[in-house]
Amino acid sequence: MLIAALSGRALAAAARRAGERVVVLDLFADEDTARYAERCLKLPSAGAGVDRDALLAAVEALAPAAQGLVYGAGFEHDPALLTALAARVPLLGNAPETVAAVKDPFRLADHLARLGLPHPETRREVPPHRDGSWLCKAAGGAGGSHVTVATDPAAPPGSYFQRRVAGRPLSALFAANGRAARVLGFSEQWVAAAAAAPFRYGGCAGPVALAQTLADAVAEACGALAATTGLVGLNSLDLLVEEERFHVIEINPRPGATLDLFDGRGRLPLWRIHLDAVGGRLPPPTAMPAMVRAAAILYAPGVLAIPPDMAWPRWTADRGAPGGRVPTDAPVCTVHAAAASVAAARRRLARRADRLLARLAGSAAAPA
Repeated sequence: MLIAALSGRALAAAARRAGERVVVLDLFADEDTARYAERCLKLPSAGAGVDRDALLAAVEALAPAAQGLVYGAGFEHDPALLTALAARVPLLGNAPETVAAVKDPFRLADHLARLGLPHPETRREVPPHRDGSWLCKAAGGAGGSHVTVATDPAAPPGSYFQRRVAGRPLSALFAANGRAARVLGFSEQWVAAAAAAPFRYGGCAGPVALAQTLADAVAEACGALAATTGLVGLNSLDLLVEEERFHVIEINPRPGATLDLFDGRGRLPLWRIHLDAVGGRLPPPTAMPAMVRAAAILYAPGVLAIPPDMAWPRWTADRGAPGGRVPTDAPVCTVHAAAASVAAARRRLARRADRLLARLAGSAAAPA
């Protein structure tokens, strides 16, 4: 199998746990990604994703020996690239036209309205009130770095605007077969704000328990979206939840960050669930263990050097090569923790992140 993503580590780890042999094509070729894969090819970047020509050339060379390609984040802004990949190797995920439909903010808003699902007001024009009540987003953007408060009358090309709504950021991981869906778990998300990116993705933790009526309503929404858009495989539905009300913010039509939270916790590996759902088979209902897993991206507060003798802690992932350098605001690694609650897991994440940053900065280690 081939894996293509901005970072293929989580998918490669899920594949290894399922006994799959994979070749990964991503931007980092991190140490642990290479350990999970038969081969790991580092591709150049271009704009918001991988370099198109380099990716197509690599897939062209690998296609004769490949059973198919599973893609992760990095294609939402360019469904045409998925079409070009599909001409070379079978895509084991959502079809390019499905990705185009659910990642177009206006088509999605119209679709949600037809289904009667609550969602923020979405518009093309700069909102008349620039008082912080609207957000400016990039169509097909991912990771939150493209989201800003709409205060500038001159928005970048390709932007759209969404009215802000209140609520706790949650995500529903679900498997779909084009006709129905099965929710596998709920997680909480948070931001790691930077000056130029106040809504930059920070991390996630789960499982999170919801009131049964709310959980049932979200599951019904996932099923309706699968049946009317043709979603298949693993997907996630991002929500803002307030009491027992929710607003749909976006659909991520591919496996995402919550692989780290939920893989290995049910009856089947998530990799197998994804492939089965692409083939039309949904998993049976499975209760998730109560212990919370959390994963956060650690961003560099300044330029950091990875020591040549670096031994990464066992609770890290996406590990850069010893001797490398990490630019300011770039991801250093992913930090993992587990605890009895989301709050406790996040506190453990923070302690571990401080400890690791202190080490990389050459300071005394922070308390464990």
